[in-house]
Amino acid sequence: MLSSTDQAFRRDIDARPSRIALGAIAPLAACAAIFLLLRPYYGLEHDAVIYMGRGLADLDPQGVGRDIMFRFDGQSKFSVFSRLVDLLIPVLGLAAAAKALALTGCALWFAALAALASRLAGGAALLALLLLVAAFDSSYGGFGVFHFAEPFATPRPFAEAFVLAALAALLAERRWVAILFLLAAAAFHPIIAAPGFLVALLYEGMRDRRILIAALLGGAGALVAALAGAPLLGRLTARIDPQWAAIISVRSDYIFLSDWPASTWIAMLRQACTLLLAASLSPPPVRRLLFCVIGAVGLGLSASFLLGDVLMRELAAQAQAWRALWLAAAFAPLALGLAAPALWRDGVQGRIALALLVTSWILRAAPESAFLALVAALAWWDRARWRHIPLGLLERALFALCGLCAVIVLGAALWFAREYVRVAPSEDSILPSVMRAGEPAFVPLLFLALAILIAAWRPRPLIAAGVAALAAPLAAYCWIYEPFPLRSADVHPPELEAMVAPREGEVLWVNDKLAPWVWLGRANWASRVQGAGVVFSRPLALEWRERMGFLRDLGWVADSALKPRTDDVIDFPPFTRASLERLCARQDAPAYVAGAVESPGALAEGLEARFWRGPPRFSLHLAGGAPHWTPIEHYAIFDCAAYRR
Repeated sequence: MLSSTDQAFRRDIDARPSRIALGAIAPLAACAAIFLLLRPYYGLEHDAVIYMGRGLADLDPQGVGRDIMFRFDGQSKFSVFSRLVDLLIPVLGLAAAAKALALTGCALWFAALAALASRLAGGAALLALLLLVAAFDSSYGGFGVFHFAEPFATPRPFAEAFVLAALAALLAERRWVAILFLLAAAAFHPIIAAPGFLVALLYEGMRDRRILIAALLGGAGALVAALAGAPLLGRLTARIDPQWAAIISVRSDYIFLSDWPASTWIAMLRQACTLLLAASLSPPPVRRLLFCVIGAVGLGLSASFLLGDVLMRELAAQAQAWRALWLAAAFAPLALGLAAPALWRDGVQGRIALALLVTSWILRAAPESAFLALVAALAWWDRARWRHIPLGLLERALFALCGLCAVIVLGAALWFAREYVRVAPSEDSILPSVMRAGEPAFVPLLFLALAILIAAWRPRPLIAAGVAALAAPLAAYCWIYEPFPLRSADVHPPELEAMVAPREGEVLWVNDKLAPWVWLGRANWASRVQGAGVVFSRPLALEWRERMGFLRDLGWVADSALKPRTDDVIDFPPFTRASLERLCARQDAPAYVAGAVESPGALAEGLEARFWRGPPRFSLHLAGGAPHWTPIEHYAIFDCAAYRR
């Protein structure tokens, strides 16, 4: 039986969809356009390279499929996303298939977010929640490698969208619908779906403890099966040896929590304080959901640290239970939106807590942000002790501090935008790159959302329609003109294919992750992207590390090719006869070696090579915090047979 409060909440949320459908079409369209505008299309970057490359490998097993990254693939078989890629590439082509999947993932994510937000608030407050999620930093986990609602072709946005839809269904008391959504999420990405299952289990278990008891018994049975050597579960007892662990820690330093920087924990503390404050101010069903999100994240972090970092269990490291943090990152802006009006209405003490909390979110990466969020939460929970103290002056000072921080952060974003516009290599890339990296819209949208929530300001339909009419074309532009697109006309250039036609085998394309796959349909002998899956395959980790280490010793790749978060990049490898002879003498040597050169005449004397001019691309360097771009379009092609003694 539902309590009277739960029943009132259920009646309220059941009445909302009709109001949304009739009165908020233009505002929702504006929010959707802003959401996409702030997530411009990346192109074939980040993990999209892995998943789209997997599709090329499936379609050409004797070509791209021979790449060590796909021969030792330990993760793609667990997702239906790979099957979608295999179906779309022959129909749309590589570039269009990647963009279609990225756009579909973001669209589903926003639709699921709107469904969830409609269960938390209605009217103008719903729009404010959508704006907060659109504007807030979406990164989570160590070093901010991963983001929710990523605007590129991976299965993660699909899985996240289905999890959010499942949680919306739980709030609506539609359990079977929630189960179906969770199963769909697991089909796309089991690691991302797992915390959704845990939140649902805790949510229902808080109402019926028999569910929790059954879950504990099931967990105990799985542990016994693991100790007995059951398939897959047996890896719970398998350990990662020190050599493998060292490669994982260097190449994928976000896997082990002990490698995470302080900034990650600062963000987590700020999110936790915001979620706890919102939970204490929300109606029982929402409070229960927020506490379950916090519990799932806490369990995920604990399991990752204990089983992964301390005990070095193989399956624990691969499961990456800490990725439950994506839920905390996605729910934190919703929590701020739920807490803000309640704190504002509570008088001086509530407004002081709100000012501290908002300032902490404006400062974000600064260490002080976590301190301010913690002080805000503690001050609110302990408000009875200092209710008699006059606090008007402190309130005004804190709001002044909040405004000053907002001006500084906005000024820094605008300065970055100015610097980028000044040195941008292509006019097409200016708007999407500034919106993605500069984040100039964060502060204005934050204060707009707070104004809607606190002042109960309702945007007029005509204003919302105008915003949608302005933001939609800009968002479309950012998705049509990605910074450095892969043009379909450049796939398999005939003159380049003719240069490597005499010999089959791998091609080493130095410091380029896509060129051999896309332009030649061949495996790359060694590249940085091949190390993305080292945690899932020990053979891949060992072979990848040996090959990349060999290239580093030759001076062709920098340390940044073996480990992340280093800025050293070698745009033009220093090819010499001695280095080419050393590589080509290896038993597993590639058939050809290719690399960028400043110009055909810049190659050292005595080297035999053919030259090809490809589509121009630009390598980004940061000097004094300002971007600098190096143009690359000339390539030298070496036949390894000519350098074997």
